Amino acid sequence: MQPRKWVPLVLLGTALLATAVLRLRIPLAAQDIPAGEKPVANPLKGLVAWGENYRQDPYLGFAYVPVYWDELEPKQGGYDFAALEERCHFARWQADGVRLILRLVADDPAEGDAMEIPQWLYDAMEGAGTWYNNDYGQGFSPDYENEVFRQAHRAVVAALGQRYADDPRVAFVELGSLGHWGEWHVDTDAGIQPFPTQEITDGYVQDYLAVFAPQRLLLRRPYTIGRDRGLGLYNDSFGLPDSHTQWLSWIADGYQSDQNGEWLPGMPDFWRTAPSGGELSPEEEDGWYFSAAQFPTTLDLLRQSHTTFLGPNTPKDGELTGTEAENLRTFVAEMGYTLGVRRCAVWRGAVSRTLQADLTWENTGLAPLYADWPLALELRDEAGQTAWTGRTPAPLSTWGPGSHTVSLALPGTAVLPKGHYSLWVGIVDPLTDAPGVALQMDAPRDGSLYRAAEFDL
Repeated sequence: MQPRKWVPLVLLGTALLATAVLRLRIPLAAQDIPAGEKPVANPLKGLVAWGENYRQDPYLGFAYVPVYWDELEPKQGGYDFAALEERCHFARWQADGVRLILRLVADDPAEGDAMEIPQWLYDAMEGAGTWYNNDYGQGFSPDYENEVFRQAHRAVVAALGQRYADDPRVAFVELGSLGHWGEWHVDTDAGIQPFPTQEITDGYVQDYLAVFAPQRLLLRRPYTIGRDRGLGLYNDSFGLPDSHTQWLSWIADGYQSDQNGEWLPGMPDFWRTAPSGGELSPEEEDGWYFSAAQFPTTLDLLRQSHTTFLGPNTPKDGELTGTEAENLRTFVAEMGYTLGVRRCAVWRGAVSRTLQADLTWENTGLAPLYADWPLALELRDEAGQTAWTGRTPAPLSTWGPGSHTVSLALPGTAVLPKGHYSLWVGIVDPLTDAPGVALQMDAPRDGSLYRAAEFDL
């Protein structure tokens, strides 16, 4: 009977040995890569232009698209996307790799008695709202608690989502819809009823959440639903120290709304899941923000805000000169994400013979990329010819400032012949379906592919 006790132990030892052999990796390379100079421009970060005013500018990452409701839906249920896309040059921006930021606008103060909601909706609401003439201009402020308006809003946002939720041209959506310019405030001194409470505004946010991913949505100021659903924020008074510091205090500690007296909680970590944006306050000339005296404050506010985009009120390329122009360049380079590989280790499976790579990335920027774009990998032989290519998903949207390591298998590489190889790495831009992100790596570069390691098989 005694020998029988040894049989399971022998089998267990054999299984453990087989598992160890299968997991055994043969090291081929371990290379450290210096950071190099920070790239200035990159997809999904940078300055914002007016969508209507097409221009080419190396600092542009986005174009701002105000979606005027009366233009989009002149007849109930009849959406004129062609007019919107022609007015804001969708095709031309796409050709330049510039992405779009949408904001639905229902109240845009201007000269003359104009309104931004469709006439059919005004009639259906029986004019519920307030015509005003104030320091902002003239216009019509709808009654945001009106049930007809709320139902129509749900329908128009659903149409926007059907059109653009999966469109790679559209980066983010600012939750306008409410208040002057879609900025979630009204001028009660002009006789307009107070801004609605969260009980009402949450319904408008839910309209967007029903069709757009939370990480693509931004609120003008912190709200409970924004905190709970991981939305972003935008500050249209960026750079003015007093108002900007107040906005940061709202985010850190919460605040009492000056619109209706509600207490609203902070959103201190919002930038980890969704972007921080806005535009330079028009109360100062653009050059003032980048002057030698003011720029340290402007840059500090950028860093505190973890800002990914600013505009459309920002300087155009060539408008600033000298120190101001250099400061603008520094400013744009500092925005958003900055990614690069710092260490690359290449291995070969002892049994499978398949190559594996451990890539340690570093984000020296202020924020994640906010999109899980695939990594592009390429093996080149000693003559520089492509021997293997592959793509693999990567959780880039979770890569905030700091180090991030991914371990990858390179399927199909077991059959590669002996020789000297190099591994090249990049990030695929879905807008072009090709590597398109400039990386912070002091390494040989071929377009947007960077050499991460060399090794012999």
